[in-house]
Amino acid sequence: MNKTINKYKISEIIKEIVDPNLIDLSSIQLHDVLNPDIWDKNDKIKPDVRKILLKNAKRFIEFCDIEDLKFDDIILTGSLANYNYNENSDLDVHIVLNYSQISNNKDFVGDFFRLKKELWSSKYTIKVKGFDVELYIQDSNELHYSTGVYSLIKNKWVRKPTKKIISINTNIIKQKAFDIMNSIDDLETNLNRNDFMIKYNMLKNKIKKYRQSGLEKNGEYSVENLVFKILRNTGYLKKLTDLKKRFLEKELSLNEINF
Repeated sequence: MNKTINKYKISEIIKEIVDPNLIDLSSIQLHDVLNPDIWDKNDKIKPDVRKILLKNAKRFIEFCDIEDLKFDDIILTGSLANYNYNENSDLDVHIVLNYSQISNNKDFVGDFFRLKKELWSSKYTIKVKGFDVELYIQDSNELHYSTGVYSLIKNKWVRKPTKKIISINTNIIKQKAFDIMNSIDDLETNLNRNDFMIKYNMLKNKIKKYRQSGLEKNGEYSVENLVFKILRNTGYLKKLTDLKKRFLEKELSLNEINF
């Protein structure tokens, strides 16, 4: 850390250090059945849930003003299409289409849809059976590593999850999450613009590549992906985004803003 003992109280320094033993891993669990609020006893999505999720997708498509494009599918994926759901899980609804229908610059198209997603989420808080609905426009050429994928259009499994015994090294997960959490906390020190943006971009890219490499090697239950879930569930990914927002607000404002 950049803070010194001479300038800051010991208690203030210790307060910033994340204790690995306090990191909650309760969200990493496997159930014997799919979530009964979403699925029937035959592992088929409940009709009312399917209907409302398709309605959400339709409204989001209209919101993005892309009704005239061709869609490959609308799928439900993520932990609620699997056995590793928990109370913080989202209903991840992906609208699958080929980005090239809009532009060959896929990064630009992806950024556009992410901004639309953020704007939609800021305007509407939608819950189905108590779970948040997360809408996402997915490129049909994008690699998708989820072991549970259900087609809402065809009303059948594209990739049905299987129950299997998984060995999870919780100590490694805690330590890896601990290291990244402390790196995020360190961004709160008073850095100049160049130092802040360099460290922010390095950390953001590190987390992204870290998770991606885990998904490619060992899938959803890789250490890297589980660390990512811990960072998300503990609010540390949001904290990282909020720190950049606060930094830019300070930089672009005339009057002093406490940072």
